[in-house]
Amino acid sequence: MRAGQVLGVRIILNDFFLLALVAYALLGFLPEALTFFGAALLHETAHVVAARAYGLRVQEMEILPFGGVARIEDLDLTSLDPQVEAAVALAGPAENMILAAAAWLLSGYGIWDVSLAGLFFRANTTLALFNLLPALPLDGGRLLRSALSQRLPWRQATEIATRLGQALGVLIVLLALLLCQHHVFALSAALAGVFIWSAAESERRSSSLVLIRYLVHKQAGIKKGQVLPGQVLVVAANSYLKEVVKELTTGRYHLIWVLDREGRLLGTLGEGEFSAALFSLGPNSTFQEALSRRC
Repeated sequence: MRAGQVLGVRIILNDFFLLALVAYALLGFLPEALTFFGAALLHETAHVVAARAYGLRVQEMEILPFGGVARIEDLDLTSLDPQVEAAVALAGPAENMILAAAAWLLSGYGIWDVSLAGLFFRANTTLALFNLLPALPLDGGRLLRSALSQRLPWRQATEIATRLGQALGVLIVLLALLLCQHHVFALSAALAGVFIWSAAESERRSSSLVLIRYLVHKQAGIKKGQVLPGQVLVVAANSYLKEVVKELTTGRYHLIWVLDREGRLLGTLGEGEFSAALFSLGPNSTFQEALSRRC
């Protein structure tokens, strides 16, 4: 259900969010729930502001029973720029910590009621600390991938962060099952665990396609005069194209040297030719086939 706009971005209320809100109201936890969801909305708004600062367009914000998500166009391509990904990811938790500090100061000076300020403080610190856990799709997972991708191939960094996300999702569901008899928020926690596992798996499965899209995007940038450092990858002619996808790093232009069994150079593929071969021949084709296609 559409619920208005913030900074020109549509706000969507998930159907399960509305059901959860009714349940919390019936159980007497409506103030806590509204405070938490308000903090989640402010968290996502911070992501929107950061994304726009980098020229990214935001489609909408959806409020879920366990938080929210801002849908940013071409966020997958942004993830291949470590600095941009880190800045956009850090904006949400940073905003929550600033608000938590403000609540603490205002209550300390007697400007804000201690109980209300305490509720607001707990909601924001919980959101900030949870989102900083190093597991995709959480903000901390994006920060982790941003750091790892500066030393490891991007796909390997994504694999590590998404596997941690799946482990976190399973752990949250198990904890929710243990708490289901004792805590009203256990259902929301279980839904959050399922969502985290599913989103992590989706990012893991789509990582190769995202990387190929990035190669095409980078090729267009070079044609416009962008300058990048180069990196040479050496492969055997009978190696599969998909094996090189795992080795590609961000912020560099790759040249692929293809050697025969005797170690003689058969030819060189640039990123543009490599991307074209992936699309036309498929990832299970060999570099020998890619070179033959070019002739």
